[in-house]
Amino acid sequence: MSASLCVLGSSSRGNATALSFDDSGKFVLVDAGLTPRGVRTALVRASATARFHTLRAIFLTHLDRDHWSPSWTNQLQRSPVPVIVRRAHAEQAILMGVPANCLRPMDGCFSLGTTADVRLIAVPHDEIGSTAFRFDCEHAHIGHATDLGCVNDELLAAFAQLDILSIESNYDEQMQRESSRPAFLKQRIMGGRGHLSNAQAVEAVRVLMRDDSIRHLVLLHLSQQCNRPELARELFCSQLPTIATSLVISRPSQPTPILRVRRSEPAIA
Repeated sequence: MSASLCVLGSSSRGNATALSFDDSGKFVLVDAGLTPRGVRTALVRASATARFHTLRAIFLTHLDRDHWSPSWTNQLQRSPVPVIVRRAHAEQAILMGVPANCLRPMDGCFSLGTTADVRLIAVPHDEIGSTAFRFDCEHAHIGHATDLGCVNDELLAAFAQLDILSIESNYDEQMQRESSRPAFLKQRIMGGRGHLSNAQAVEAVRVLMRDDSIRHLVLLHLSQQCNRPELARELFCSQLPTIATSLVISRPSQPTPILRVRRSEPAIA
């Protein structure tokens, strides 16, 4: 038995990550910025045992267009599954087309049946913030955080002793400052409520590595204009050399390998 994570795609064009908590083939999505067809295609390309019809729930970090595709509205009307958002995002979710019968506003912690315990953590991003998620199941502890302007103490505490961590590493600061983007956009991104830089992501991971539990690290949402995978990898490997063999960098239009934590390698309680 194992738990697994596969980033199906991650960029300003669309974000979606598939999580499975056992070997049943059932899975949940964190974010639905890829279309339903895009998710189907990515699952096949990843050689995942999960299939689209075994989708159990969708967790939305927030409602920006690259995290929620309106094409899901019709899909969920035909085949409803729960869509979990923080209560602060519930009104916007309805306005953006999440069917009311699917919407599940939550705060704090709850159980996803008997499969996993879930914790929602508010993180700063634009006006009403984004949501990071921690999933605890029999086989693994998994943390997912993207679109956050900074890493606060609450997130660091919530993400202690993770087996799998997926975290935003959006931009290289020098590339951002030297880019042709307007000043207001640079300020929004770098001002503490926008996105996380490579250097900020390194410092967050440095703290979270202290308990020596992280087996897989995935970098999310790299800017195509103000970052490069090789820059992010070089920085992480130079600053945190022990993580080099565990590091995976997500791509805009191709899934990552399926990252597993197996029962034969018990998760730290």
